[in-house]
Amino acid sequence: MSDLSVIYDASGPVPQTAADLRSKLVTLATAQSPGITTELPASLIEDILGTNVGALLICDQARVDLINSVGPLTANLTMLNTLAQQYGVASQKTEGSTTVPVVFSGPPGFPIPQGFIVSDGTYQYTLLDAVIIPTSGNTAAVTCEATITGTWAVPANTVNQILTSLPSDISITCNNPTAGTPAGGAESNAEFRERVWQAGMSTVQGYPGFIRQKLTDVDNVQVRLVSVVADGTGWIIMCGGGDVFSMAGAIYKSAGDISRLKGATINVTGITNASPGVVTTDITHGYTTGQIIQINGLTGITGINGLSLTATVLGPNTFSIGVNTSASGTWTGGGVVTPNLRNNTVSINDWPDSYLIPFVIPLQQQVTVRFKWATEGVNYLTDATVASLVTAPSISYINGIYAGKPLNINNLKDLFLQAINTTLDMSLISNLDVVVTVNGVITNVDDNTNIISGDPYSYWFIADDGVTVGS
Repeated sequence: MSDLSVIYDASGPVPQTAADLRSKLVTLATAQSPGITTELPASLIEDILGTNVGALLICDQARVDLINSVGPLTANLTMLNTLAQQYGVASQKTEGSTTVPVVFSGPPGFPIPQGFIVSDGTYQYTLLDAVIIPTSGNTAAVTCEATITGTWAVPANTVNQILTSLPSDISITCNNPTAGTPAGGAESNAEFRERVWQAGMSTVQGYPGFIRQKLTDVDNVQVRLVSVVADGTGWIIMCGGGDVFSMAGAIYKSAGDISRLKGATINVTGITNASPGVVTTDITHGYTTGQIIQINGLTGITGINGLSLTATVLGPNTFSIGVNTSASGTWTGGGVVTPNLRNNTVSINDWPDSYLIPFVIPLQQQVTVRFKWATEGVNYLTDATVASLVTAPSISYINGIYAGKPLNINNLKDLFLQAINTTLDMSLISNLDVVVTVNGVITNVDDNTNIISGDPYSYWFIADDGVTVGS
């Protein structure tokens, strides 16, 4: 069978017909035994010939199936793992670990070793890479990974306990200025297949696809948090969940012209003349009250350019700055706010040179959803029963939205109706409203749409108790 030619049509390899296989078998038998009679009905030779043709049909179909399976979308798991190794892709991922960016403060020059343990009072996190406190007394944000696998929210400013013992004359503090990244679940076979397929396609897709493939290979990095955004002549690369050095290393190896990499920018869209003045930004600022900020590039209200200002958070895109802006002029445009907590710059050493790699770790948009529903006539379902039906699919949808993409109210309504339809005919639902809060603020849909755009450099996250139901 190994020397039989393979015939292809538009759909792939074509199985041999019984007639063709019988003809080839008779030809081979005749060559071995000239004069053999193969057409005598009910003879032993005819019986053997028929049996062998049946076996050949099975073998030929197996050969066709094998050829068709040589690819990420159709291969069995053993072959899929072989393809992954060939493409340089990490093996299928198990359940990930929650990670959190932590800033350490203490005496300059003090080394904090890999494995240093911090806590939020409930969970413990270990430092993935050793870091030395610089002259400023504050390290850049470094990645700490939970000591157990699982998914949970890590709000900003909650990881502030040092658990590793220190010398009696050394005082170290820690804090997470932004929320941690909840772990992703175990990678399904379909997700692994998709990742291997994308790896094989990366050289075809070019620059962005190659970067995405390298980043999604990094431990704890979630596919939905990876994005390569064209911004003018530069590129903004988003990635979250993994160790900052590992993510920067993957970008360095895949991004080509690293001089075109850049971080996101928080632009001012308005400043009031008031005491205190209130700043509005184009994207979510991510600050907590007490954050020290600077604004530069303002026109009209130039009196506050370059000042160190203390922010008091009023909303996701607004904060007051603690000074009277009435005497500083009237804002006419411009203005960039720093720091941008989503931006990271990591130094990668490629001896004897070092390179700075900027990238964005998307901020978390904490979501809650409340379904308000009613039915025609008498309803015998309790809110608790409905909640048990709709919670899981709603959480799965929200926690699966890719970073920077909108939340669609239509999807949530459809999930609700489909979830209850096995228990209550969805056609009996007479009213269904969805109330969404984002970072604690009730958020309406965009004008003339049924979507909530959210922040272009953030991702949606809803906790296990984030879905409620009321009549």
